[in-house]
Amino acid sequence: MANPRQRSKAKSHKSTKPSIHRIRKLHQKQRRAPPLKGPEVLQNGWDKKKTVFQNYAALGLLPSIPIPSSASSSRSQRVKLPIVPAAEEEAQPKVGFGRIIRDEEGNEREREEVQGKTEVVRQLEALSSTSAPVKRHSSTSEKTWLINLVQKYNDDYESMARDMKLNVWQKTKGEIKRMINKAGGVEKLRNSS
Repeated sequence: MANPRQRSKAKSHKSTKPSIHRIRKLHQKQRRAPPLKGPEVLQNGWDKKKTVFQNYAALGLLPSIPIPSSASSSRSQRVKLPIVPAAEEEAQPKVGFGRIIRDEEGNEREREEVQGKTEVVRQLEALSSTSAPVKRHSSTSEKTWLINLVQKYNDDYESMARDMKLNVWQKTKGEIKRMINKAGGVEKLRNSS
């Protein structure tokens, strides 16, 4: 047990310099936000002084659901949505939404486009309508694995999934089928061997 003088000495000799932990926390607070990655339209419309929620609201990218403020919200309160009569609801879709109209056979009929609220939303919609889907490729090791499965089982996906020696990753029947379709199908894999 230490006597009182030793305790007071230990207290008085503490360093007044900030600890490394405090310095690191200070530097973390001073770090800048990472650059915004995305379409140029979105980058130009983004305000760095606003929060993410405020930016999404200003750009017109938030749904029109009323959200209670943090001061008045509690667990017992619920968001009350306005009740719209069925006749008014069917008259016109909300901005940003659309209605799927089908004919007697169940096919979709041509429908009019609903324009976005802001210029940013319109430009993003135009950008997304012109973009092409990204073509996915299988890796070489995945292709050789699939070729071995197709050589042994042809198109019997159930047996492929149950084979413990070839199916070392324990892929399911559906996963194997999707991987084979991504690689070009059973015929292409059978002919590439």
